[in-house]
Amino acid sequence: MKPKALIIANIEEFLLEPLTAAGFKFSPSQLTFKRTQNEFIQTIHFQANRYNEEHVCVAFWSHYQVASRSYASWHTARYGREPVNHIVGGVADWNIPNWQFPVIDGKQDKEHQLVDPSRRATVMACLRDNLLALAIPWLDHRSNWENAALALVEAQDSHARACDFYLMAGKQEKALWALNEGIAYWERNPQASDPQEKEEIALRMDKYFNA
Repeated sequence: MKPKALIIANIEEFLLEPLTAAGFKFSPSQLTFKRTQNEFIQTIHFQANRYNEEHVCVAFWSHYQVASRSYASWHTARYGREPVNHIVGGVADWNIPNWQFPVIDGKQDKEHQLVDPSRRATVMACLRDNLLALAIPWLDHRSNWENAALALVEAQDSHARACDFYLMAGKQEKALWALNEGIAYWERNPQASDPQEKEEIALRMDKYFNA
């Protein structure tokens, strides 16, 4: 069986039932599960290793993302243009706290390897348990404007977008806090490589707080 077909078969055997019961719909061609939670779209995507080869390597990783088209419409109404994207948050499996990969032959790899038939059930059961116990709660937690904003600030990722998310949550004071955190970040890191973020912070500061 070709690597992608083998990955699909194992996803369908081990993950389709619990994720369908949780409201997700599977697209085999995209190796993706999606569901809508209020105004948020939650996505589980399985990324195949580019070096997969039948009988040699059948590996993949999982990625998790929350998006919202309402952010695009809100952004357009406020700033006269759509945002670069409507992603609220995203993470790879190995960056989710407490995520565990199975130990195979005394080695723990940060991938899900299905080439050995005798190991597939162990690999997929471990993935299923992590997904249900950790990944779906991560998706649900990020499907909230205030939680998503705080995560961005804590990651020093996009303070301007964090401001927007706080404003969408009706948290004006926290929106200002996010911008001030961004200004402080740039003062500490003057050689950082994203001048557009500084411009976005300044735009919001002038629009909402310097009137």
